[in-house]
Amino acid sequence: MTAVVLGLAAALANAAGMLMSKDFTRRFPARQMIGPLYLLNCALVLPFAPFAPWTWSPEIVFLHLCAIAAMIINALSSWDLLAHGPASSQLTAVALAPLPAVVLTGLLLPETLHPVQVAAAVVVVGGVVLALRDAFGPLGRRGAVLRILAVATMTAALTMTAKLLADQGVGVVETYVVRTAVAGVVFTLAIRPRDVDFREAPRMIVRAAAITAYFLLVIVAVGQGSPAVVQTMVATTPLWALIYEWGREGTRPRSATLGAAVLVIAGVAITLVA
Repeated sequence: MTAVVLGLAAALANAAGMLMSKDFTRRFPARQMIGPLYLLNCALVLPFAPFAPWTWSPEIVFLHLCAIAAMIINALSSWDLLAHGPASSQLTAVALAPLPAVVLTGLLLPETLHPVQVAAAVVVVGGVVLALRDAFGPLGRRGAVLRILAVATMTAALTMTAKLLADQGVGVVETYVVRTAVAGVVFTLAIRPRDVDFREAPRMIVRAAAITAYFLLVIVAVGQGSPAVVQTMVATTPLWALIYEWGREGTRPRSATLGAAVLVIAGVAITLVA
């Protein structure tokens, strides 16, 4: 139950951050934004680092490295999708993430995966993809498809590494700060933010707060439950984003989209019953 609630809260925060990220790509080079934004994300949590427990072992270092690699690949693919395509492409990638999460959970933590969780993941993915069915027009290009698959897989990998680190006794602050700080430094050095206007810092901080809340909620949630369950809840992100767009534009959702929302609610209900 706790993992479900935290996962849904993470989806809300992720939707807010994603919408703000798309707005930034209209004004600045997308890849140049990654490093500064990651460092800003890290800066919000870094003050807690001296007071948090830190745990190290060869296994933990390996998991941190896996998380950093997943974060770098995820960021490159995500921001490329946001910069060169509609926001719906990024939303589609998030919607597909429960499927690799189920596979990874089955491979690495089979004792935590139940058939009903697999069913819930399929129902939620089906519902969200149905709501995004008009977004598939521009996705025929190989590059877009590869990036969508990369985002879905690396999002699931980040969730899984957070779970494995939690099982090793690693705290929330360490899990988040290590991967975010290293990825931020790598991007800032590799892709200099020469064309980013830092007078936008106040808006960047708001965006950083939303994305940081999303990541922290996911890390806490996987400590309470199965990665497959958490990722299934996070997959509702596109639905929250669409609800926001409907409210802003004052348009009425189509019947098919409402049907998709019912499917998503059914998937969440299946998870709660399980």
